[in-house]
Amino acid sequence: MELLEIEGLTTHFITHAGTVRAVDRLDLTLRAGRVLGLVGESGCGKTVTALSILNLVPPPGRIVAGKVYFEGRDLLLLAPEEIRQIRGRRISMIFQEPMTALNPVFTVGNQIAEVLTMHQAATRKEALGIAADLLQSVGIPSPDTRVSEYPHQLSGGMRQRVMIAMAIACRPSLILADEPTTALDVTIQAHILELLSQIQSEMGMAMILVTHDLGLIAERAHEVAVMYAGRIVEQADTVELFKGPLHPYTQGLIASIPKPGETRKTRLRTIPGSVPRLHDLPAGCTFAPRCDRKTGRCEVEPDLIEVTPGHRVRCWEAGQ
Repeated sequence: MELLEIEGLTTHFITHAGTVRAVDRLDLTLRAGRVLGLVGESGCGKTVTALSILNLVPPPGRIVAGKVYFEGRDLLLLAPEEIRQIRGRRISMIFQEPMTALNPVFTVGNQIAEVLTMHQAATRKEALGIAADLLQSVGIPSPDTRVSEYPHQLSGGMRQRVMIAMAIACRPSLILADEPTTALDVTIQAHILELLSQIQSEMGMAMILVTHDLGLIAERAHEVAVMYAGRIVEQADTVELFKGPLHPYTQGLIASIPKPGETRKTRLRTIPGSVPRLHDLPAGCTFAPRCDRKTGRCEVEPDLIEVTPGHRVRCWEAGQ
């Protein structure tokens, strides 16, 4: 049985320019204990997808259609109190920028303790003790001291570790990691990613890793879903997708990765054009204006079909 099944998820933002279709009829599945990489260019709907799963889409956005089944329950049908019991306890999210996600006027210990007192009925004293243990488990030195410090007193890498400690406090079944290393330098990125992988493996949690870094996905994810203009255009096992990408967009993303042996003088491969405005999408295949393989059939939108077992793609020309 799938841990997470998303069917036809559609999230819109109503703006003066028009209706922005940030997530458009999205279908996605994830099994327990697996890591799914959600990739695509900036603005393609990755973060909004993660927020939609937890029904946390900020105004003027709203979920207009779809189902999000988690452990057999449709999260979009739950009452506010019911979904609050799932956030942080069964599903946790690691946000992209911890300095804006953490409350600047509360100590990091109090913020971790709040998760524990809310979901595990721990006393404040017990929760603060567990918070210190969690800080130690994510590699923060002198946790008994750090637990009383405020976010601005910590480095970027430490703040991200605090976010991870909060996310794993209740041992959730699913973690949504939204660009968890974007604001960090390369060395700290490697430490954070290794920590996430270790925790995910030890606790057996599933994870959706939102990123635009294909190298990260190749190393850390079991399977990959590629998004373009609010829709999944390809999903497959990681090894299979990198060996044989079928959608022209996926092929372009992989081709743009610098290859070993290339020098600084080597011209990087690019995908021509840019992502369409989500309030003014082209008819038919949304990638067609940038595709060198487009035909007359591309004037009609293709379905997401299974070409080989577990490998789905949204393209008329895929596999031909």
